[in-house]
Amino acid sequence: MHKLFYFFILLVTAPRMFSQNLSELEIKKNRSIQELLISNPEKAYKGAIEISNSKNELFGFFGKYYVANYFYNKSEFTHSKQLLITLINRIEKSDNIKSSKVYQDLIGMCINKLFYIHKNLGEYDLALFYLDKYKKNVPNNHFNEQYGSIKVAMGDYVNGISLLKRELKTSHHLKLGIGEKKVMNKKLFADKYNIIGEAYQKYYIQTKKTILLDSANYYFNVAAKMMLQDNFYPEYTRALLSMREAKSAALAGNYVKSLSLYRERKKFPSIQENIRTEQLFDLGMADCFHHLNEVDSALFYCRKYIKNYQITKVSKENLLMAYNIMTQCYSEKKDNKNAYLYAQKSLELIQSIGGIKNKSLNFLHNYDLNKIKEESDKIIASKNYFKISLFGILIILSSVIYSFYYYHKVQKEKHYRFLKIIQNLKESKTSSNNNLEIDKTETQPKQIIDDELIEKIVLGLKKIEKKETFLDPNFKLAFVAKKLNTNTAYLSQYFNQVMQKTFSEYTQELRIQYVLQKLIDAPYFRKYTLQAIAEEVGYKDANTFVRVFKKQTGRSPNYYIEKLEN
Repeated sequence: MHKLFYFFILLVTAPRMFSQNLSELEIKKNRSIQELLISNPEKAYKGAIEISNSKNELFGFFGKYYVANYFYNKSEFTHSKQLLITLINRIEKSDNIKSSKVYQDLIGMCINKLFYIHKNLGEYDLALFYLDKYKKNVPNNHFNEQYGSIKVAMGDYVNGISLLKRELKTSHHLKLGIGEKKVMNKKLFADKYNIIGEAYQKYYIQTKKTILLDSANYYFNVAAKMMLQDNFYPEYTRALLSMREAKSAALAGNYVKSLSLYRERKKFPSIQENIRTEQLFDLGMADCFHHLNEVDSALFYCRKYIKNYQITKVSKENLLMAYNIMTQCYSEKKDNKNAYLYAQKSLELIQSIGGIKNKSLNFLHNYDLNKIKEESDKIIASKNYFKISLFGILIILSSVIYSFYYYHKVQKEKHYRFLKIIQNLKESKTSSNNNLEIDKTETQPKQIIDDELIEKIVLGLKKIEKKETFLDPNFKLAFVAKKLNTNTAYLSQYFNQVMQKTFSEYTQELRIQYVLQKLIDAPYFRKYTLQAIAEEVGYKDANTFVRVFKKQTGRSPNYYIEKLEN
């Protein structure tokens, strides 16, 4: 995303306490540098360096903060983080820290910036670390926005979006700060609307409810309208609106429309000024080309994205998407070497992201419990409501404890079933007995087929299984009967009377067994879409495959794949 937008997304705590320790001239200088960080970064940097050497300690601190902002906008995150940590230490050691609230506010601004540095890098655990350590310096409404954005990143979309909307209504930015321009304040609110819109897009991925994409596009258009009314960087505003609506179209499966919107980038040359913006366009176009079966174009834009990622390091989730697209594209080109390479990269990145998210989920869980306890303690302090409050607390805590117990019980049962499947696969691989072999000592019920014909069918089916003919979409009863030089009536009787199952059940078992084994043996296969896997084993659509998979294993394909990857 362009520095114009990132700056305000990150800088949600504008210095509204300037007047306590700064002169009117210094306040205006600060406001000027804020604007220049958008319109003329180099000039802003020179101004920030100048005031960072000011004799007024507080004024100098603001200068150092803006220097850190400058390096953030240049994607030099490590340097920006070091500057911010050093600044926080100097502020805390200042003799004025206890006598002036503005120093505390400045620490809050630094923490806010550190939080978003780590969040945008996908380091949610570190983002939460700073947020928790300095929570007292972050106003409640700002904490709601940061906490809500992490909730969204962790998949808790309902509560995350609720917190983001609450911050929108309670923000102290509803009133202009000293010396603050109206258009700059509107830009800040436009960014809040865009954050909520992006949260709705992520929520759609989980639920596939079309209304969520409608909500996302609504918030994007409200944000764009706010900026266009004041003619605030109109070209770039339209470019980002086009990009966001293109993503919504892609999520809805309309890749032709999405690609058309992404190609609008040619009308907006200003996006070339910032590498992060180009990355989002490149990744979006790669996704569209992949789904439209234009493999070479998809690979071209993926390579562009990955090259720029080495500079920005922003969003491991987006990098994983690029790796996944490349894995599938190379697989389609029969380039197994590169397909395997990017499948391995995907697995390593998944493990990295998973580890970080697990730490973050633990933090969120503990924080939620602590929040319940804090609110409960306040109620208990009131004598009039003691009994009612205590009863309510017990209900809440019991609900939390039961929820976790039930969750872990279900997960344990799922995991046991998963391990059972793995064990059965291992046993079937090492066993010399074939499921099709008949026990001669066991009398089959109502058997009307002679043993010679049974033996012929058994041997024929073994050959078919060995050649994996069952993966053919045309693998029907008549097809198999023709292969075995018999008729459908005899073959149907064989399955019903000898194997005690229908031909359809037999086919489903072979196909799902094939998928289960291949998911273990070939990691790249786990990166395939469900539609691709379905077509691989002879089904025309993913829904049929998922239904059959659940029938055979009791679990969804996604659960099985997730467990294998972990």
